[in-house]
Amino acid sequence: MAEILNRLREATKQLHSDIEKDNIANKVVDHSISLTEYKLLLFQNYMAYKAAEAEVEKFIPEYKASKTYQLEQDLKGLGLLDINSTLDFHCQNKAEAIGAAYVIEGSAMGGMLIGKELKSCGSLNSIPNQLFFTGERSSMQGWNSYLKYLRSCEFSEQEITAASNKAKETFLLFKQAFGLELSNS
Repeated sequence: MAEILNRLREATKQLHSDIEKDNIANKVVDHSISLTEYKLLLFQNYMAYKAAEAEVEKFIPEYKASKTYQLEQDLKGLGLLDINSTLDFHCQNKAEAIGAAYVIEGSAMGGMLIGKELKSCGSLNSIPNQLFFTGERSSMQGWNSYLKYLRSCEFSEQEITAASNKAKETFLLFKQAFGLELSNS
């Protein structure tokens, strides 16, 4: 398991850093985010997770698309009910799904930190309790399940390469989503 995790981490390190740098989520961390920007942040994340989680579920039956559901509920709680956009993303096999899941579940730590800072954002004091950015340690359960799943598998060099390539592609999916605009905020 250590080998595949190290390869996934190394393969995505630069993309992860580049994408994190320009993300609206930084405005949560410095408490400068507006409600409109927060809605956009949720929408962008929803679009990326919806595309990626649907593909992971096809190849890893144990996987549950919980982040998509949480984001959808949070968006509905903020009055955004009609979300019709989709992003094109596909996995061809289990190895690629493992790479995509690495990005999806690996985001839990950052999401937990953002959730903790959310409570200090004055412009968001009136929003309902959030399911996605909760700030709770329980948000790490998906990552822990992912690690457990990896320990139950063995991977060929070809599968590790496929997972690493798909992890990079998944970060690019998030980059694409973070460029989307919300029309009815």
